[in-house]
Amino acid sequence: MAIAGKVALITGASEGIGWSIAEALVAAGARVVITARREGPLKASADRLGPSASWIAGDLADAATAEHAVAHTLTLHGGLDLVVCNAGILIPGPLTEQNMAEVDQVISVNLRGTIALMKAAGPALAGRPGASAVVISSSIGRHPTAGMGVYGATKAALHYLVPTWAIELAPRGIRVNAVCAGITDTPGLRAGAAHIPGLEQAVIGTNLIKRIATADEIAHPVLTLLDSDVSGYVTGSVWDIDGGFRRDGGGPGGPARDTDLEGAHHDAA
Repeated sequence: MAIAGKVALITGASEGIGWSIAEALVAAGARVVITARREGPLKASADRLGPSASWIAGDLADAATAEHAVAHTLTLHGGLDLVVCNAGILIPGPLTEQNMAEVDQVISVNLRGTIALMKAAGPALAGRPGASAVVISSSIGRHPTAGMGVYGATKAALHYLVPTWAIELAPRGIRVNAVCAGITDTPGLRAGAAHIPGLEQAVIGTNLIKRIATADEIAHPVLTLLDSDVSGYVTGSVWDIDGGFRRDGGGPGGPARDTDLEGAHHDAA
């Protein structure tokens, strides 16, 4: 495995999928820098990961946060090899009713924040052996769903950007891929389940495996894509890790069908 000794930056990593990715990277011998918006939970998560982990707080809605995170990583470790763009927010609501402040907020984190991170990380990754970036997307970006229009549009945009980054960054030796995650058991999902009766059963009805993914089941494919010994010939791909998500009308209501749902407002940033 070509992960040992690498330096990785993971956004939205105080809990859920991001934290599981960081944990898997540390177990594989990487040094990680994790970012999230809330300093307290972020520091606690870094402490749980042990001495191979450090943290820097910031909100990716502000493009300067991406620059600061990359600069902090370079100062701390002298280089950057792997990037995981996981931070994202979900504010569900019908397109015809959602206020524009919410629209701007979702776009700022999910789309502009990811673009800013890739822009900041590109020069640092360039020329590093095995340099790789993975963007965490959602099955909602592939399947239009009522109440998820803005969120889904940001994820669909990432599906276009990932192969574009792969084309543009290949001359610098950087691979770029995405994992398109289905519904995943995270603290955000469990919080959402408390507010949405029947959420788990609705979700189970939308995939072929008939259960919700664990965060580790998303993290391990991410590690596979980051590992140049295993996936060195893979770039520009969007890998569906969604239990065979299908649009068969199963379950009441579209908003239950997503990654990391937290009531009316999920924040993985």
